[in-house]
Amino acid sequence: MRKSWACDLAFLLLTRWLQFSLAIPKSNLTDLSALLVLKEHSNFDPFMSKNWSSATSFCHWYGVTCSERHNRVVALTLSNMGIKGIVPPHIGNLSFLVHIDMSNNSYSGHLPNELGNLHRLKFMNFSNNSFVGEIPSSLAMLPKLQHLLLANNSLTDISMKQSSAGRSSIFNITTLNTLDLNDNLLGGNILDNIGGNLSNLQVLNMGLNQLSGSFPPKILDLPSLKFIYLQVNNLSGNLKEILCNQNSKLQLLNLAGNQLYGQIPSDLYKCKELRSLALHANKFTGSIPRTIGNLTKLKWLSLGRNNLTGEIPEEITHLVNLEILGLEFNNLHGRIPMQIGNCSFLRQIYANNNYLTESPKKDTKRY
Repeated sequence: MRKSWACDLAFLLLTRWLQFSLAIPKSNLTDLSALLVLKEHSNFDPFMSKNWSSATSFCHWYGVTCSERHNRVVALTLSNMGIKGIVPPHIGNLSFLVHIDMSNNSYSGHLPNELGNLHRLKFMNFSNNSFVGEIPSSLAMLPKLQHLLLANNSLTDISMKQSSAGRSSIFNITTLNTLDLNDNLLGGNILDNIGGNLSNLQVLNMGLNQLSGSFPPKILDLPSLKFIYLQVNNLSGNLKEILCNQNSKLQLLNLAGNQLYGQIPSDLYKCKELRSLALHANKFTGSIPRTIGNLTKLKWLSLGRNNLTGEIPEEITHLVNLEILGLEFNNLHGRIPMQIGNCSFLRQIYANNNYLTESPKKDTKRY
């Protein structure tokens, strides 16, 4: 508490000093003060330290973009600068900010709740840093946010606290187009909180986390969703039915590296726009459904490292756009259909460690 009070006092004194020493409007002074506090909490290299000086207008500082009309900061781009430090709460005072990209640095600590004050923000990228703790529920208060990129950090939870706007988490941001939380430490059944509010979401990337529970089919009801990455988690259960509707826009479904079991759903054929289907490294059993041949736009089909049995269905040769086929490490028998040659784009077939034969007359062997 004492440290927070001291920081606030220092910020107030800095603001008063700048106000008397520089002939700039008070609103612009707020932006300048926020940037100087950010500099104080970041180990900029000598070039950045010299460039970020009150001797020149902050609108000319490296990585800072201002609006022409008001000279307010609208974009902050500090990616790939090797910066260490923390993001102070004063960042929330950049009230005209539309775009912030601080990715590929070594920022650590928590994401400040004050980010929820940036009501004009459309793009936020803090990927490839070392942030920890919760993803603040205050982000749900951003009415224009379209792209939220927090991949490759050490975030452990998504806060579900009710905000003053009545929104409880990032899963309630109706404007969101991209949600990238790949490679964090997120766990639990948080996917159950995804509902119809994400009506504009096109990309959901929560791969390489510690998510548990079942895959919630309601995710596939999101009308704009095109790409789902949930690979390498602890999702379990029986998919039963994928439940794509006839108007589904889904192009990629990656559920590889989980604990899913049962049969591969036969109604996958409803996902007619699928280009990539990755279900490898799970515990699926039974045969490959013949209806998979209806997914004629598929380019990548990966079903390896499961416990699939039966023969490779002839319908797989209907996948005329297929480029990569993965069936390795299963218990398939019979032969690879001769008509696979109809797939003129096919570059790679992985079928090792099955009980397949080159022709029906030869002895079955595992290879």
